[in-house]
Amino acid sequence: MSRITIVGGGISGLAAAHRLASEHEVIVLEAADRLGGCLDSTTLSGTVAEGIDLGAEASLHRRPETRELIAELGLDPVHPSREHGSQVLSRGGLRPIPRETIMGVPADPDTVAGLLGPEATARVAAEEVTAPIAGTDTSVGEFLAARLGDDLVDTLVDPLLAGVYAGRCRDLSLAATVPALLPAALDGTSVLDRAATLLAARAETAHTDPGGEPAPVFLSLPGGIGALIPALAEAITAAGGEIRTGSPVTGLSRAGRGWSVATPEGAIESDTVILATPAYVTADLLAEAAPGPATTLAAVPYASTALVLAHIDLGDDDLEGSGFLVPPTADAFIKASTFASNKWPWMRRRIPAGTALVRMSVGRFGDAPGTWQDLDDAELTARAFADWQAITGRSGDRILTAEVRRWDRALPQYVPGHLDAVDDLDEEIAGIEGLELVGSAYSGVGIPACIGRAHTVADRLMTTDSPDETKENQ
Repeated sequence: MSRITIVGGGISGLAAAHRLASEHEVIVLEAADRLGGCLDSTTLSGTVAEGIDLGAEASLHRRPETRELIAELGLDPVHPSREHGSQVLSRGGLRPIPRETIMGVPADPDTVAGLLGPEATARVAAEEVTAPIAGTDTSVGEFLAARLGDDLVDTLVDPLLAGVYAGRCRDLSLAATVPALLPAALDGTSVLDRAATLLAARAETAHTDPGGEPAPVFLSLPGGIGALIPALAEAITAAGGEIRTGSPVTGLSRAGRGWSVATPEGAIESDTVILATPAYVTADLLAEAAPGPATTLAAVPYASTALVLAHIDLGDDDLEGSGFLVPPTADAFIKASTFASNKWPWMRRRIPAGTALVRMSVGRFGDAPGTWQDLDDAELTARAFADWQAITGRSGDRILTAEVRRWDRALPQYVPGHLDAVDDLDEEIAGIEGLELVGSAYSGVGIPACIGRAHTVADRLMTTDSPDETKENQ
Protein backbone atom coordinates (compact mmCIF):
# COMPACT_ATOMS: atom_id res chain seq x y z
CA MET A 1 0.00 0.00 0.00
CA SER A 2 1.36 3.42 -0.94
CA ARG A 3 0.35 6.90 0.13
CA ILE A 4 -1.31 8.91 -2.61
CA THR A 5 -2.11 12.57 -2.17
CA ILE A 6 -4.70 14.00 -4.50
CA VAL A 7 -4.70 17.79 -4.83
CA GLY A 8 -8.15 19.00 -5.84
CA GLY A 9 -11.58 17.80 -4.75
CA GLY A 10 -13.53 18.25 -7.96
CA ILE A 11 -15.04 15.39 -9.95
CA SER A 12 -11.64 14.33 -11.32
CA GLY A 13 -9.88 14.18 -7.98
CA LEU A 14 -12.77 12.43 -6.26
CA ALA A 15 -13.20 9.90 -9.08
CA ALA A 16 -9.52 8.98 -8.79
CA ALA A 17 -9.72 8.79 -4.99
CA HIS A 18 -12.82 6.59 -5.17
CA ARG A 19 -11.02 4.09 -7.40
CA LEU A 20 -7.86 4.07 -5.24
CA ALA A 21 -9.06 4.36 -1.63
CA SER A 22 -9.67 0.68 -1.02
CA GLU A 23 -6.12 -0.32 -1.96
CA HIS A 24 -4.01 2.71 -1.01
CA GLU A 25 -3.69 5.33 1.70
CA VAL A 26 -5.45 8.23 -0.02
CA ILE A 27 -5.63 11.85 1.10
CA VAL A 28 -7.67 14.41 -0.86
CA LEU A 29 -6.76 18.05 -0.30
CA GLU A 30 -9.23 20.73 -1.42
CA ALA A 31 -8.40 24.42 -1.01
CA ALA A 32 -12.04 25.56 -0.97
CA ASP A 33 -14.45 25.00 1.90
CA ARG A 34 -16.52 22.65 -0.26
CA LEU A 35 -15.91 19.78 -2.65
CA GLY A 36 -17.05 19.62 -6.25
CA GLY A 37 -15.13 22.23 -8.20
CA CYS A 38 -17.38 23.22 -11.10
CA LEU A 39 -20.19 21.04 -9.75
CA ASP A 40 -22.12 23.07 -7.22
CA SER A 41 -25.73 23.26 -6.09
CA THR A 42 -28.18 25.34 -4.11
CA THR A 43 -31.66 24.93 -2.66
CA LEU A 44 -32.48 28.40 -4.03
CA SER A 45 -33.72 29.69 -0.68
CA GLY A 46 -35.47 26.39 0.02
CA THR A 47 -37.29 26.24 -3.32
CA VAL A 48 -35.97 22.71 -3.98
CA ALA A 49 -34.79 20.95 -0.83
CA GLU A 50 -32.76 18.30 -2.71
CA GLY A 51 -30.71 20.97 -4.47
CA ILE A 52 -30.41 22.41 -7.97
CA ASP A 53 -27.24 22.57 -10.04
CA LEU A 54 -25.38 25.87 -10.18
CA GLY A 55 -22.70 24.41 -12.44
CA ALA A 56 -22.83 21.61 -14.97
CA GLU A 57 -26.34 20.18 -15.01
CA ALA A 58 -25.99 16.89 -16.88
CA SER A 59 -23.71 14.24 -18.34
CA LEU A 60 -23.83 12.61 -21.76
CA HIS A 61 -25.74 9.33 -21.57
CA ARG A 62 -23.89 7.66 -24.46
CA ARG A 63 -20.56 7.94 -22.64
CA PRO A 64 -20.30 5.05 -20.16
CA GLU A 65 -18.10 6.66 -17.51
CA THR A 66 -20.77 8.58 -15.61
CA ARG A 67 -23.40 5.86 -16.01
CA GLU A 68 -21.03 3.26 -14.59
CA LEU A 69 -19.92 5.47 -11.70
CA ILE A 70 -23.54 6.23 -10.80
CA ALA A 71 -24.24 2.49 -10.75
CA GLU A 72 -21.17 1.81 -8.58
CA LEU A 73 -22.39 4.39 -6.08
CA GLY A 74 -25.86 2.85 -5.97
CA LEU A 75 -27.59 5.95 -7.31
CA ASP A 76 -30.56 6.11 -9.65
CA PRO A 77 -30.15 8.31 -12.74
CA VAL A 78 -32.85 10.55 -14.18
CA HIS A 79 -33.25 11.71 -17.76
CA PRO A 80 -34.63 14.80 -19.51
CA SER A 81 -38.20 15.04 -20.65
CA ARG A 82 -38.83 13.93 -24.22
CA GLU A 83 -41.63 16.49 -24.56
CA HIS A 84 -39.44 19.56 -24.94
CA GLY A 85 -36.81 20.54 -27.47
CA SER A 86 -34.19 23.27 -27.51
CA GLN A 87 -34.15 26.36 -29.70
CA VAL A 88 -31.70 28.93 -31.00
CA LEU A 89 -32.18 32.66 -31.60
CA SER A 90 -32.14 33.16 -35.36
CA ARG A 91 -33.60 35.70 -37.78
CA GLY A 92 -35.37 37.60 -35.04
CA GLY A 93 -36.99 34.66 -33.24
CA LEU A 94 -36.50 31.36 -31.46
CA ARG A 95 -36.37 28.41 -33.85
CA PRO A 96 -36.00 24.66 -33.14
CA ILE A 97 -32.48 23.25 -33.23
CA PRO A 98 -32.36 20.43 -35.81
CA ARG A 99 -31.68 17.07 -34.20
CA GLU A 100 -29.98 15.39 -37.15
CA THR A 101 -26.63 17.15 -37.19
CA ILE A 102 -23.09 16.56 -36.01
CA MET A 103 -22.54 19.57 -33.72
CA GLY A 104 -24.58 21.67 -36.11
CA VAL A 105 -23.33 20.17 -39.37
CA PRO A 106 -26.18 18.47 -41.27
CA ALA A 107 -26.10 15.66 -43.77
CA ASP A 108 -29.00 17.24 -45.63
CA PRO A 109 -28.87 21.07 -45.88
CA ASP A 110 -32.68 21.18 -45.89
CA THR A 111 -32.47 20.13 -42.24
CA VAL A 112 -31.29 23.63 -41.34
CA ALA A 113 -33.40 25.57 -43.84
CA GLY A 114 -35.96 26.72 -41.29
CA LEU A 115 -33.18 28.02 -39.11
CA LEU A 116 -30.94 29.72 -41.68
CA GLY A 117 -33.25 30.80 -44.47
CA PRO A 118 -32.88 30.06 -48.21
CA GLU A 119 -29.68 31.96 -49.02
CA ALA A 120 -27.61 30.56 -46.15
CA THR A 121 -29.02 27.07 -46.75
CA ALA A 122 -27.98 27.26 -50.40
CA ARG A 123 -24.46 28.15 -49.25
CA VAL A 124 -24.38 25.04 -47.05
CA ALA A 125 -25.57 22.89 -49.95
CA ALA A 126 -22.86 24.33 -52.18
CA GLU A 127 -20.07 23.07 -49.95
CA GLU A 128 -16.66 24.29 -51.05
CA VAL A 129 -14.38 21.33 -50.51
CA THR A 130 -11.03 22.76 -49.47
CA ALA A 131 -7.60 21.17 -49.71
CA PRO A 132 -6.37 18.94 -46.89
CA ILE A 133 -5.21 20.98 -43.91
CA ALA A 134 -1.54 21.26 -43.09
CA GLY A 135 -0.69 19.39 -39.90
CA THR A 136 -3.07 17.53 -37.64
CA ASP A 137 -5.51 20.20 -36.49
CA THR A 138 -7.29 23.43 -37.38
CA SER A 139 -9.90 25.83 -36.06
CA VAL A 140 -13.32 24.20 -36.13
CA GLY A 141 -15.04 27.49 -36.89
CA GLU A 142 -12.69 28.57 -39.66
CA PHE A 143 -12.76 25.14 -41.30
CA LEU A 144 -16.55 24.89 -41.31
CA ALA A 145 -17.04 28.52 -42.37
CA ALA A 146 -14.79 27.96 -45.39
CA ARG A 147 -16.71 24.80 -46.28
CA LEU A 148 -20.31 25.72 -45.45
CA GLY A 149 -20.46 29.47 -44.88
CA ASP A 150 -20.43 31.86 -41.96
CA ASP A 151 -24.17 31.73 -41.32
CA LEU A 152 -24.24 28.06 -40.29
CA VAL A 153 -21.17 28.52 -38.11
CA ASP A 154 -22.39 31.69 -36.39
CA THR A 155 -26.02 30.63 -35.99
CA LEU A 156 -25.69 26.99 -34.96
CA VAL A 157 -22.16 25.59 -34.59
CA ASP A 158 -20.85 28.40 -32.39
CA PRO A 159 -23.78 28.41 -29.91
CA LEU A 160 -23.64 24.61 -29.60
CA LEU A 161 -19.91 24.62 -28.84
CA ALA A 162 -20.30 27.63 -26.54
CA GLY A 163 -22.71 25.54 -24.49
CA VAL A 164 -19.86 23.13 -23.77
CA TYR A 165 -16.75 25.32 -23.68
CA ALA A 166 -18.06 28.88 -23.18
CA GLY A 167 -15.75 29.58 -26.11
CA ARG A 168 -15.90 30.87 -29.66
CA CYS A 169 -15.66 28.19 -32.30
CA ARG A 170 -13.13 30.08 -34.41
CA ASP A 171 -10.74 29.82 -31.44
CA LEU A 172 -11.38 26.12 -30.80
CA SER A 173 -9.68 22.97 -32.06
CA LEU A 174 -11.48 20.74 -34.53
CA ALA A 175 -9.51 17.70 -33.36
CA ALA A 176 -10.37 18.31 -29.70
CA THR A 177 -13.98 19.49 -29.94
CA VAL A 178 -15.53 17.76 -32.97
CA PRO A 179 -13.04 14.99 -33.80
CA ALA A 180 -15.64 13.05 -35.78
CA LEU A 181 -15.37 15.68 -38.54
CA LEU A 182 -11.57 15.80 -38.56
CA PRO A 183 -11.12 13.20 -41.37
CA ALA A 184 -12.85 15.57 -43.81
CA ALA A 185 -10.28 18.23 -42.97
CA LEU A 186 -7.29 15.90 -43.08
CA ASP A 187 -8.31 14.22 -46.33
CA GLY A 188 -9.86 17.18 -48.11
CA THR A 189 -13.20 15.39 -48.51
CA SER A 190 -16.79 16.54 -48.10
CA VAL A 191 -17.81 17.40 -44.55
CA LEU A 192 -21.47 16.95 -45.53
CA ASP A 193 -20.72 13.42 -46.67
CA ARG A 194 -18.83 12.82 -43.44
CA ALA A 195 -21.85 13.99 -41.42
CA ALA A 196 -24.13 11.72 -43.46
CA THR A 197 -21.91 8.72 -42.72
CA LEU A 198 -21.80 9.50 -39.02
CA LEU A 199 -25.54 10.07 -38.73
CA ALA A 200 -26.27 6.81 -40.58
CA ALA A 201 -23.97 4.94 -38.22
CA ARG A 202 -25.62 6.63 -35.25
CA ALA A 203 -29.05 5.50 -36.44
CA GLU A 204 -27.87 1.91 -36.88
CA THR A 205 -26.33 1.68 -33.43
CA ALA A 206 -28.87 3.78 -31.52
CA HIS A 207 -29.72 2.18 -28.21
CA THR A 208 -33.30 2.02 -27.07
CA ASP A 209 -34.80 1.81 -23.64
CA PRO A 210 -37.09 -1.08 -22.60
CA GLY A 211 -40.08 0.81 -23.98
CA GLY A 212 -38.51 1.00 -27.42
CA GLU A 213 -37.73 4.72 -27.23
CA PRO A 214 -34.33 6.05 -28.36
CA ALA A 215 -31.78 6.32 -25.60
CA PRO A 216 -31.73 9.71 -23.89
CA VAL A 217 -29.00 12.19 -24.75
CA PHE A 218 -28.31 13.28 -21.16
CA LEU A 219 -28.55 11.94 -17.63
CA SER A 220 -28.53 13.49 -14.20
CA LEU A 221 -29.58 12.69 -10.62
CA PRO A 222 -32.40 13.82 -8.35
CA GLY A 223 -30.96 16.95 -6.79
CA GLY A 224 -28.81 17.50 -9.88
CA ILE A 225 -25.65 15.92 -11.26
CA GLY A 226 -23.82 17.62 -8.39
CA ALA A 227 -25.26 14.90 -6.14
CA LEU A 228 -22.34 12.80 -7.40
CA ILE A 229 -20.02 14.78 -5.13
CA PRO A 230 -21.39 13.90 -1.67
CA ALA A 231 -21.94 10.31 -2.82
CA LEU A 232 -18.29 10.04 -3.88
CA ALA A 233 -17.07 11.67 -0.68
CA GLU A 234 -19.06 9.22 1.43
CA ALA A 235 -17.73 6.24 -0.53
CA ILE A 236 -14.13 7.46 -0.26
CA THR A 237 -14.24 7.91 3.49
CA ALA A 238 -16.06 4.60 3.91
CA ALA A 239 -13.16 2.91 2.08
CA GLY A 240 -10.64 4.51 4.44
CA GLY A 241 -9.70 7.59 2.44
CA GLU A 242 -9.27 11.00 4.04
CA ILE A 243 -10.73 14.24 2.67
CA ARG A 244 -9.69 17.68 3.86
CA THR A 245 -11.45 20.84 2.72
CA GLY A 246 -10.06 24.31 3.40
CA SER A 247 -6.62 22.78 2.89
CA PRO A 248 -4.67 24.57 0.16
CA VAL A 249 -1.43 23.15 -1.13
CA THR A 250 1.29 25.78 -0.96
CA GLY A 251 4.15 23.86 -2.52
CA LEU A 252 5.29 20.62 -4.07
CA SER A 253 8.81 19.22 -4.02
CA ARG A 254 10.67 15.95 -4.44
CA ALA A 255 11.36 13.93 -1.31
CA GLY A 256 13.58 11.01 -2.25
CA ARG A 257 11.62 8.95 -4.75
CA GLY A 258 8.36 10.48 -3.57
CA TRP A 259 6.92 13.92 -2.96
CA SER A 260 6.51 16.41 -0.15
CA VAL A 261 3.20 18.25 -0.34
CA ALA A 262 3.28 21.50 1.62
CA THR A 263 0.09 22.63 3.39
CA PRO A 264 -0.55 25.19 6.17
CA GLU A 265 -0.91 22.25 8.57
CA GLY A 266 2.47 20.81 7.59
CA ALA A 267 4.06 18.68 4.88
CA ILE A 268 2.53 15.41 3.70
CA GLU A 269 5.07 12.87 2.49
CA SER A 270 3.62 10.88 -0.40
CA ASP A 271 4.69 8.17 -2.79
CA THR A 272 2.47 9.60 -5.53
CA VAL A 273 0.79 12.94 -6.12
CA ILE A 274 -2.19 13.37 -8.41
CA LEU A 275 -2.80 16.99 -9.36
CA ALA A 276 -6.50 17.44 -10.09
CA THR A 277 -6.38 21.21 -10.27
CA PRO A 278 -6.95 23.75 -13.08
CA ALA A 279 -4.02 24.09 -15.48
CA TYR A 280 -2.91 27.45 -14.07
CA VAL A 281 -2.87 26.07 -10.51
CA THR A 282 -1.02 22.96 -11.61
CA ALA A 283 1.50 25.16 -13.44
CA ASP A 284 2.27 27.06 -10.23
CA LEU A 285 2.70 23.84 -8.25
CA LEU A 286 5.06 22.37 -10.85
CA ALA A 287 7.09 25.52 -11.50
CA GLU A 288 10.18 24.17 -9.72
CA ALA A 289 9.72 20.40 -9.91
CA ALA A 290 8.72 20.25 -13.60
CA PRO A 291 9.28 23.62 -15.32
CA GLY A 292 8.64 22.28 -18.84
CA PRO A 293 5.13 20.94 -18.12
CA ALA A 294 4.48 24.03 -15.99
CA THR A 295 5.13 26.29 -18.97
CA THR A 296 2.78 24.26 -21.17
CA LEU A 297 0.02 24.33 -18.57
CA ALA A 298 0.37 28.05 -17.87
CA ALA A 299 -0.42 28.71 -21.54
CA VAL A 300 -3.86 27.04 -21.43
CA PRO A 301 -6.49 29.81 -21.73
CA TYR A 302 -9.65 29.78 -19.63
CA ALA A 303 -13.13 31.27 -19.94
CA SER A 304 -15.00 32.93 -17.08
CA THR A 305 -18.79 32.75 -16.92
CA ALA A 306 -21.73 33.41 -14.63
CA LEU A 307 -25.02 31.62 -14.07
CA VAL A 308 -28.27 33.17 -12.89
CA LEU A 309 -30.68 30.58 -11.49
CA ALA A 310 -34.19 31.91 -10.98
CA HIS A 311 -37.56 30.69 -9.73
CA ILE A 312 -40.02 32.51 -11.96
CA ASP A 313 -43.73 33.20 -11.65
CA LEU A 314 -45.23 32.56 -15.09
CA GLY A 315 -47.56 35.47 -15.64
CA ASP A 316 -49.49 34.34 -18.71
CA ASP A 317 -48.92 30.74 -19.79
CA ASP A 318 -46.56 27.82 -19.40
CA LEU A 319 -43.08 27.77 -20.86
CA GLU A 320 -42.58 25.74 -24.02
CA GLY A 321 -39.34 23.96 -24.85
CA SER A 322 -36.26 23.11 -22.82
CA GLY A 323 -34.41 26.37 -23.43
CA PHE A 324 -32.49 28.28 -26.07
CA LEU A 325 -29.02 29.24 -27.30
CA VAL A 326 -27.91 32.69 -28.42
CA PRO A 327 -25.36 33.18 -31.24
CA PRO A 328 -22.43 35.49 -30.42
CA THR A 329 -23.46 37.65 -33.37
CA ALA A 330 -26.75 38.53 -31.65
CA ASP A 331 -27.06 41.73 -29.63
CA ALA A 332 -27.77 39.92 -26.38
CA PHE A 333 -26.43 39.90 -22.82
CA ILE A 334 -27.07 36.22 -22.12
CA LYS A 335 -25.63 33.39 -24.21
CA ALA A 336 -28.13 30.66 -23.30
CA SER A 337 -31.01 29.69 -21.08
CA THR A 338 -32.23 26.33 -19.85
CA PHE A 339 -35.85 25.92 -18.77
CA ALA A 340 -34.68 23.54 -16.08
CA SER A 341 -38.08 22.51 -14.72
CA ASN A 342 -39.26 21.71 -18.25
CA LYS A 343 -36.13 19.74 -19.01
CA TRP A 344 -36.08 17.67 -15.80
CA PRO A 345 -39.42 16.12 -14.72
CA TRP A 346 -38.19 15.50 -11.16
CA MET A 347 -37.66 19.24 -10.77
CA ARG A 348 -41.07 20.11 -12.20
CA ARG A 349 -42.71 18.07 -9.45
CA ARG A 350 -40.92 20.04 -6.71
CA ILE A 351 -42.27 23.52 -7.50
CA PRO A 352 -45.76 25.06 -7.51
CA ALA A 353 -47.88 25.10 -10.64
CA GLY A 354 -47.58 28.32 -12.59
CA THR A 355 -43.88 28.68 -11.80
CA ALA A 356 -40.64 27.58 -13.47
CA LEU A 357 -36.95 27.16 -12.69
CA VAL A 358 -34.78 28.85 -15.29
CA ARG A 359 -31.01 29.03 -15.79
CA MET A 360 -29.52 32.02 -17.63
CA SER A 361 -25.86 31.84 -18.70
CA VAL A 362 -23.60 34.83 -19.18
CA GLY A 363 -20.05 35.13 -20.52
CA ARG A 364 -17.88 33.74 -23.29
CA PHE A 365 -14.15 33.42 -23.79
CA GLY A 366 -12.79 36.70 -25.10
CA ASP A 367 -15.36 38.95 -23.42
CA ALA A 368 -13.94 42.41 -22.89
CA PRO A 369 -13.25 43.34 -19.26
CA GLY A 370 -16.25 45.00 -17.67
CA THR A 371 -18.74 43.46 -20.09
CA TRP A 372 -20.52 41.75 -17.19
CA GLN A 373 -17.81 41.02 -14.68
CA ASP A 374 -18.12 44.31 -12.77
CA LEU A 375 -21.89 44.08 -12.25
CA ASP A 376 -23.04 43.14 -8.77
CA ASP A 377 -25.37 40.16 -8.41
CA ALA A 378 -28.55 42.25 -8.45
CA GLU A 379 -27.47 44.10 -11.61
CA LEU A 380 -26.37 40.88 -13.29
CA THR A 381 -29.71 39.23 -12.50
CA ALA A 382 -31.70 42.22 -13.75
CA ARG A 383 -29.74 42.44 -17.02
CA ALA A 384 -29.99 38.70 -17.65
CA PHE A 385 -33.72 38.54 -16.95
CA ALA A 386 -34.50 41.60 -19.06
CA ASP A 387 -32.67 39.92 -21.93
CA TRP A 388 -34.50 36.64 -21.28
CA GLN A 389 -37.86 38.40 -21.37
CA ALA A 390 -37.01 40.22 -24.60
CA ILE A 391 -35.90 37.01 -26.32
CA THR A 392 -38.86 34.93 -25.14
CA GLY A 393 -41.46 37.70 -25.39
CA ARG A 394 -42.63 36.92 -21.86
CA SER A 395 -42.95 40.39 -20.37
CA GLY A 396 -45.53 39.27 -17.78
CA ASP A 397 -43.20 36.85 -15.94
CA ARG A 398 -41.43 37.91 -12.74
CA ILE A 399 -38.64 36.54 -10.58
CA LEU A 400 -39.65 35.10 -7.20
CA THR A 401 -36.08 34.39 -6.07
CA ALA A 402 -32.72 34.16 -7.80
CA GLU A 403 -29.10 33.28 -7.14
CA VAL A 404 -25.92 34.09 -9.04
CA ARG A 405 -22.87 31.84 -9.33
CA ARG A 406 -19.72 33.24 -10.91
CA TRP A 407 -17.18 30.86 -12.41
CA ASP A 408 -13.78 32.54 -12.69
CA ARG A 409 -11.40 30.85 -15.13
CA ALA A 410 -13.51 27.71 -15.01
CA LEU A 411 -13.50 26.31 -18.55
CA PRO A 412 -10.26 25.55 -20.42
CA GLN A 413 -10.20 26.50 -24.08
CA TYR A 414 -8.99 23.78 -26.44
CA VAL A 415 -7.22 25.86 -29.07
CA PRO A 416 -5.93 24.24 -32.30
CA GLY A 417 -3.06 21.90 -31.48
CA HIS A 418 -4.36 21.24 -27.96
CA LEU A 419 -4.35 17.45 -28.19
CA ASP A 420 -0.81 17.35 -29.60
CA ALA A 421 0.31 19.57 -26.72
CA VAL A 422 -1.39 17.24 -24.22
CA ASP A 423 0.29 14.20 -25.80
CA ASP A 424 3.68 15.88 -25.41
CA LEU A 425 2.82 16.89 -21.86
CA ASP A 426 1.73 13.38 -20.91
CA GLU A 427 4.93 11.95 -22.37
CA GLU A 428 7.01 14.31 -20.27
CA ILE A 429 4.98 13.64 -17.10
CA ALA A 430 5.35 9.88 -17.70
CA GLY A 431 9.07 10.30 -17.07
CA ILE A 432 8.53 11.87 -13.64
CA GLU A 433 8.13 9.27 -10.91
CA GLY A 434 5.00 9.45 -8.78
CA LEU A 435 3.32 12.37 -10.59
CA GLU A 436 -0.04 12.26 -12.39
CA LEU A 437 -2.30 14.93 -13.87
CA VAL A 438 -6.09 14.75 -14.17
CA GLY A 439 -8.81 17.31 -14.80
CA SER A 440 -10.65 19.15 -17.53
CA ALA A 441 -7.58 20.75 -19.10
CA TYR A 442 -6.45 17.59 -20.87
CA SER A 443 -8.72 15.11 -22.64
CA GLY A 444 -12.18 16.68 -22.37
CA VAL A 445 -14.12 19.22 -20.33
CA GLY A 446 -17.24 17.08 -19.81
CA ILE A 447 -17.96 15.00 -16.73
CA PRO A 448 -17.45 11.64 -18.53
CA ALA A 449 -14.07 12.71 -19.94
CA CYS A 450 -12.91 13.89 -16.51
CA ILE A 451 -14.00 10.63 -14.89
CA GLY A 452 -12.40 8.62 -17.72
CA ARG A 453 -8.98 10.22 -17.36
CA ALA A 454 -9.12 9.92 -13.57
CA HIS A 455 -9.96 6.22 -13.83
CA THR A 456 -7.19 5.61 -16.36
CA VAL A 457 -4.65 7.12 -13.98
CA ALA A 458 -6.08 5.26 -10.98
CA ASP A 459 -6.11 1.92 -12.78
CA ARG A 460 -2.50 2.41 -13.80
CA LEU A 461 -1.52 3.11 -10.19
CA MET A 462 -3.47 0.06 -9.01
CA THR A 463 -1.18 -2.24 -11.01
CA THR A 464 1.70 -1.73 -8.59
CA ASP A 465 2.54 -0.06 -5.30
CA SER A 466 5.79 1.28 -6.70
CA PRO A 467 5.53 4.65 -8.48
CA ASP A 468 8.63 4.08 -10.61
CA GLU A 469 7.39 0.68 -11.79
CA THR A 470 4.03 2.24 -12.64
CA LYS A 471 5.71 4.81 -14.89
CA GLU A 472 7.88 2.17 -16.53
CA ASN A 473 4.81 0.05 -17.30
CA GLN A 474 2.95 2.80 -19.19
